[in-house]
Amino acid sequence: MATQYTAGLSSGQILTAATMNSIGAVWESYTPTWTGSTTNPSVGAGFIEGRYCRIQTLVIVSGNVIPGAGWLTGSGTYRVSLPVNALSTNAPIGYATLLDASAAYVSYFGPAIRQSATTAEFRIGNGSGLWSPTVPITLAQSDQMRFTFIYEAA
Repeated sequence: MATQYTAGLSSGQILTAATMNSIGAVWESYTPTWTGSTTNPSVGAGFIEGRYCRIQTLVIVSGNVIPGAGWLTGSGTYRVSLPVNALSTNAPIGYATLLDASAAYVSYFGPAIRQSATTAEFRIGNGSGLWSPTVPITLAQSDQMRFTFIYEAA
């Protein structure tokens, strides 16, 4: 069994924010790359954002993709880049939510899967396919793709 990391503390000492910061648990910004398996989409005047933190080999990621005016759908399965390479592929690493702006932000949920060491893709909640410009809905301006990943770094 591996020895647990103690952050240099002994029994009875208090773990402070300063000590946590010293072990690398600081949130960092990153801009995910949004791609399609055939042709790449573009957010146009919308935005794409992400942030992550890394504690040893554990990576925690949160991000949003919101298409704006002039956006392009691309084609094929939608994917986003990971901020840190993942250890292996084809494993669930989190979840994603698609919010339909034209329907009072009705939500579609599904697992996020490591597609490669550098990208993740999103499966429809009922397992019937992968997110694309028309699945699970026809993506439109102001719809929101939100995702959260937790995975082991390579």
